[in-house]
Amino acid sequence: MNSLHSFLVTSHIVVGAAALVLFWIPVLAKKGSRLHVGAGKAYATAMYVVSITAFFASVIVLADPIGIRRPGAILDPEVAEQLATRFRISSLFLLMLSVLVFSSVHHGLMALRERTSPGILKTPWHRGMIVALGVLGITVGIIGVRNEAILLMIFGGISMFGAFGMFRETLPDRLDAKERLVAHLGGLIGSGIGAYTAFFAFGGSRFLAELLPGQWQVVSWIIAPVIGTIAINRLSRRYQKPKTAAVKAAPVSQG
Repeated sequence: MNSLHSFLVTSHIVVGAAALVLFWIPVLAKKGSRLHVGAGKAYATAMYVVSITAFFASVIVLADPIGIRRPGAILDPEVAEQLATRFRISSLFLLMLSVLVFSSVHHGLMALRERTSPGILKTPWHRGMIVALGVLGITVGIIGVRNEAILLMIFGGISMFGAFGMFRETLPDRLDAKERLVAHLGGLIGSGIGAYTAFFAFGGSRFLAELLPGQWQVVSWIIAPVIGTIAINRLSRRYQKPKTAAVKAAPVSQG
């Protein structure tokens, strides 16, 4: 299991690094262009790999936290229990992020296919994945409150909010063109939030510790979701369907 876990983690890191760069190409490229479509597909594929490897690596640690994280160590039972709890909490957090990333990418891609495949957002698989994300968000948020862990509270809430938003987009019989675009952009940007969050909270934590020591590291944890949420809200307002009909101009009187 240790060898499998090491393989999953290594694959996760290598592909994740590429995904962090790929994310910006479709964002900056002209929408609908060959570069946007090609880079978007490459990014989505990379994020699927990143989320799947993170999911199974997290499951392995949840099943055997000490054996994976402290292989061969001889520990006092009380210390072992404390470490196991800590490792399981961090792995549950990563598992939640992996589901957030996977469901966001899948939702964003399926939203585009909804035009030619009505009901594709309503499948039990897709809705079940979104519900699972919401349940994980609630669970991680509660653990965060109990342990006074700000990171868990923040991203437990983000996962709940994201799950609610995606599930709401599965309710209409059909999405119109603007709604599909908002769902697509929101899903892909949401996956980027999860990817950069994981990087800042884990991969880049050592580097950022020198720039943002102590409690200031919270800034690095929330910067990605803050920027991403603002971007999603602005896009939603920009593309949302007008709720009132345009007022017709009054005819000019002749005389």
